[in-house]
Amino acid sequence: MMIRIFDRPVDEDLLPFSAFLWQQQIPHKITEEGGRQVLWLAHGEHRDVVLNWFDDWQSGLLQLGKAKVSWGLGRGTGSGPLADWRRIPVTMLLLALCLIVAVLTNLGKDFQTVAWFTISDFAISGDYLHYQALAATLEQGQFWRVATPMFLHFGIFHLVFNMLWLMDLGRRIELLHRGPFLLLLVLLTGVTSNVVQCLAMDGNPLFGGMSGAIYGLLGFCWIRERVAPNTYRIPPGVYIFMLAWLAIGFTGILGSLGLGEVANGAHFGGLLSGVVFGWIYNRFFNRG
Repeated sequence: MMIRIFDRPVDEDLLPFSAFLWQQQIPHKITEEGGRQVLWLAHGEHRDVVLNWFDDWQSGLLQLGKAKVSWGLGRGTGSGPLADWRRIPVTMLLLALCLIVAVLTNLGKDFQTVAWFTISDFAISGDYLHYQALAATLEQGQFWRVATPMFLHFGIFHLVFNMLWLMDLGRRIELLHRGPFLLLLVLLTGVTSNVVQCLAMDGNPLFGGMSGAIYGLLGFCWIRERVAPNTYRIPPGVYIFMLAWLAIGFTGILGSLGLGEVANGAHFGGLLSGVVFGWIYNRFFNRG
């Protein structure tokens, strides 16, 4: 059953916008009713993003007169993910913060600076690590610390791996739901993953990375696409790979291969919170 989205004057040329929608692989049709053109969508979950695209086209932000569309979600746009940077300010901000923290902390080697961002303060004395409990940190009003470990990365591989995933998943979500939604999702899943990891390590604050929030984004998309297939156009193999990576992490084999300790608690906590957030969205906010 097709869903009516909007109507426009019959003399308005909607062909460029229709061509753009087909390029984005969004099934639709345009009919004429009483001197008005009516746009119909095959899937209701595309309603919000189509309306946003139409508003941007009308305002000039989206230029469709060119041979190739300069930005888009999914395949067939003729451009890479960075072509969307003006439309994904929150994704770009998160990337920038991670890079800035990586420089400030020398990729996690400067422990004095690292302590600014860990979930609780710590000090190293000889071979001993001294730190206060998370509860004490929160009692002192340092609530921001439950979020800041997301921006810590230990080594170039850790940073690059997470930034590639953040760019891909963050872009897909922000183009559909806008920046505030992505920021809220990253904060909720990131904070959850940090707290779970802290508890799993008996309060040890020496951990960090965006991977917990990335698993949260993945869990959200996974649950959303069970109700609204192809919404984010994530290949099924990506879900399989990330779940396999999570399972392998719990075996401890990655550490023995010299890839460093894996924050399994953060990954699991992020994934679970993303799944819960996706279920809540499907239950109360899905318009399909």
